[in-house]
Amino acid sequence: MAVAKLEITQAFPAGLDRLWTVFGTPDYTGRKYRALGSTAVQIRRFDATAREIAVELERLSPVAVDAVPAWARPFVGKRQAMRHATVWRRTNAKRIDAVLEIDPVGQPVAARGTGEVIEIDPTHSRLTLHFDVTCRIPRLGGTVAAMYASQIEEALRADHAFTLRYLREAG
Repeated sequence: MAVAKLEITQAFPAGLDRLWTVFGTPDYTGRKYRALGSTAVQIRRFDATAREIAVELERLSPVAVDAVPAWARPFVGKRQAMRHATVWRRTNAKRIDAVLEIDPVGQPVAARGTGEVIEIDPTHSRLTLHFDVTCRIPRLGGTVAAMYASQIEEALRADHAFTLRYLREAG
């Protein structure tokens, strides 16, 4: 199985208490994926406590076929169902650990990320995620895994931009 590595670091103008409140709100999750282009979002599980937030969802999103290499276009549709499983664990007042899984339904690729959100000060935090993006296709697996890693990176940039807007609007 081929593996591509991906690391993301993002800064937030909020402390962990504020981020925890946002991440622990189903409205934020649903609005985020709709704002990012999903045509349907089905939250299958949303559990939020003072120590853990666990979210499982499935969403239907358009595929940017123009961004897919010509050789891969026969294998992709105009829409893709995606499954997400995310667990945020509040390990202490200054740290949240994260595990994320992002799987396109019926495709030979998957992404699993682990990381942490560290509070720099009461108004600033930093998220760091490390992803292993895998592909089960023989010979072309490395190329496909790298392509999917690039899509994950772009999606996480859009996710971050949405979260920054959400934090600003929420005051």
